[in-house]
Amino acid sequence: KQILIGGIVVAVGAAGFWLWSRSSQIKEEKASAAFQSAEATFMSGNKFLAQAELEKITTRYKGTTAGTQAAMLTAQVMFEQGKHAEGLAQLEAVAGSAPKALRAGIQALIGSGLETSGKPAEAAAAFARAATEAGFGVDQDMHRMEQARNLMVANDAAGAAKIYAEISSREDSPFAGEAKVRLGEASAKP
Repeated sequence: KQILIGGIVVAVGAAGFWLWSRSSQIKEEKASAAFQSAEATFMSGNKFLAQAELEKITTRYKGTTAGTQAAMLTAQVMFEQGKHAEGLAQLEAVAGSAPKALRAGIQALIGSGLETSGKPAEAAAAFARAATEAGFGVDQDMHRMEQARNLMVANDAAGAAKIYAEISSREDSPFAGEAKVRLGEASAKP
C-alpha cells in the first residue's frame, strides 16, 4: 500500500513538472512570435507603434527571452528620444528577472544610457557588472574597456589605468593593443 501511494506521488509530481515546463515553453513561443512582429514594425521605421507593442510584450512576458529583448529595444527607442530616465527604469525593471544570456547586454545598455545622460562613474559601474555577467573573455574585455573609458571621463585615471594594464598584459585579448595606447594616455593624465 505504501509503495502504491509513493508511486502515485511520484507520478503526480512528474506530471506537474511536465505541465509546468510545457507551460513555460508555450509562453516563450508566444512571446517570441509577438516580439518578432514588434521587431518587424520597428525595422520598418514605425518606432512609435513598435514601442507600444514592445511595452505590452515587456509587461506580459516578463522574465522570458523575448520579453527582455522587448524591454531592451524599448529602452533604446527611449534613449533616442532623449528619455534616458524612462529607458533606464525600463531596463532596471527587467534586469533581475532576465535570462542569464541577456544580463550582460542589459547592464551594458544601462551603462550606455548612464553615459549619454552624463553619469560616467555610474556608467563605469554598470559596465563592470556587464563584464561580470559576460560569458566570454572577449565580451568581458569589451565591457571592461568601456568601464575604463568611463572612469577616465569621471577623472579616475588610476582606476582606468589598472584596467588597461590588466588587459594589455594579455596578448590573447583582441583589445590588448588599444589597452596599451589607452594605458599611456591614462598614465600621462595628471
